[in-house]
This record gives sequence, C-alpha cells and structure tokens, in this order.
Amino acid sequence: MKCEAKTEAEMRDSEATRPQSIEELNEYIASLTEREHDYGTCVYAMSLAATAAFNYVAGRLGVTGFQASCADLDIIKRTRRIDGPFMLVLGRDMLYPQYDTIGRVSEALNEWLPWAAEEAAKLLDSETEHTSRRVIEHWRELARHAKKETT
Repeated sequence: MKCEAKTEAEMRDSEATRPQSIEELNEYIASLTEREHDYGTCVYAMSLAATAAFNYVAGRLGVTGFQASCADLDIIKRTRRIDGPFMLVLGRDMLYPQYDTIGRVSEALNEWLPWAAEEAAKLLDSETEHTSRRVIEHWRELARHAKKETT
C-alpha cells in the first residue's frame, strides 16, 4: 500500500488510506517519508501519514464516530498546544440557517468568558512590565467581568 499521489495538488486531493495491518500502515508511511518533498508536499505527507495512522488505530479499536471526533479535537489541541477552550467553525454552515453559526459562536464565547476572566486575572498578577497597555486594559476588562459574576 503506497501513496501514489506525486504533486502537491494530487496529495491535497487524495484520500488517506485505511490500512488494515501495521505492515500496510508502515508501507504507506514509508512511501510518504522516503521520497523527495518540497515545501507544499511535505505538509500533505504529514497529514496523510497521520490520518492513515488515525484510521488504522480507530479501526483496530472499533471506535465510534463520537470517539473519533473527540480524538480529532484532542489531536488539534495537542499539536497546536491549545490550553483553553476552542471550537471548529465551518464556513459552509453559514449557508444554512439551521446551523445558526453566529449564535453558536456567540454562545461559545459567553460560555468561555469565566475561563477568560480567570486567565486574565492570572496574567494581571504576573509580570506585566513588557505588556502593551491595550492588552493590560483588555485583561482588566475581562477580570472585572469575573468579579461581576461573583457578586
């Protein structure tokens, strides 16, 4: 099992494989890593290899779609070093009113406000000597919100 896509566009448009054995997975990853790459193709080599490994493990463990979606988000959190709440927003959802994209984003921001207020208060308590005045004011506004919530 090898990745046959050669160009960046071909790799971008190709579907990651679903290896059934560790040998197939290893062969696929080797086909991606043991070839010449340019700036763009290396991006897709990483993504395709990671997705193939994800698919292999998901298949071996027999995970549900919900478990896979939790794992997807955890991968993003780990690879991007995200230490607070986050969400994915699909632009295509804006095309359909039932998704209420603006409402969902607004709701998430409101739900995250206590977290942001607490983080802002921590940052204000730390060294702020080299922090922009605008940033400090923003932190103060967020921290004030936390105090309003508790009174």
